[in-house]
Amino acid sequence: MAARLRMPTLAFAALSICLSIATIGCAGRTINVFNTQQRSNAWLLPVWPNHFDTRELQALIGTSVAILVLNGILVAALLVSALPANIIVLTSALLSTICALVALIFPTILNQHAPTTDTLQTWTCRWNSASISQGQGPPSQFGTICQESRFAFFTTIPVFIIQLLLLGTAVYAIACGRKHSARLGSDVEKGGSQHELGQVRQASLDTKSEGSPRSVQDARSLATKGVQFA
Repeated sequence: MAARLRMPTLAFAALSICLSIATIGCAGRTINVFNTQQRSNAWLLPVWPNHFDTRELQALIGTSVAILVLNGILVAALLVSALPANIIVLTSALLSTICALVALIFPTILNQHAPTTDTLQTWTCRWNSASISQGQGPPSQFGTICQESRFAFFTTIPVFIIQLLLLGTAVYAIACGRKHSARLGSDVEKGGSQHELGQVRQASLDTKSEGSPRSVQDARSLATKGVQFA
């Protein structure tokens, strides 16, 4: 990859890694609270498993881990000169973009099923809003869970945009590399043609230089024969 593209690519990858870590932290804490307290506190959590869908957070955590690993490989390819950076960056960016798209679409579909089938986000945010509108405080930690689950979901939007930028950068780097290789090949062919032309010219000059004395000698012998005949 060209030197002018390495720093922007590293910056995009580092930002994507940071956002993925934040998503994993928020989504992981939220689902951990649900798993540890669903049977033991006053949230009426024992009824949640009958209609509750946690696949939203599981998808966010899984795709974020995948994006984190893929971007780590991308950074390693840029820092280790022995690796084929362009191919690795393109593959990593493509897979990360697909993961980010899944993380954006799948939770959106699940959230659209509420209130028939709730997610942690839809359930806690609806409880929180209803309690505030009625002048009562929400159940313990519902406000925090609502904010963290929303943050984990909406963070997928900038991550997806960053992955698109990384993918575009990788495609541009490969296109520039091929163009540069084609230009070098053309220059080499031109240089070879000029070298061959020079060799032909030199051979022609050598032939002429060798032929000149013979022509003079032939002319002299003809002149001598003419004198004898006369």
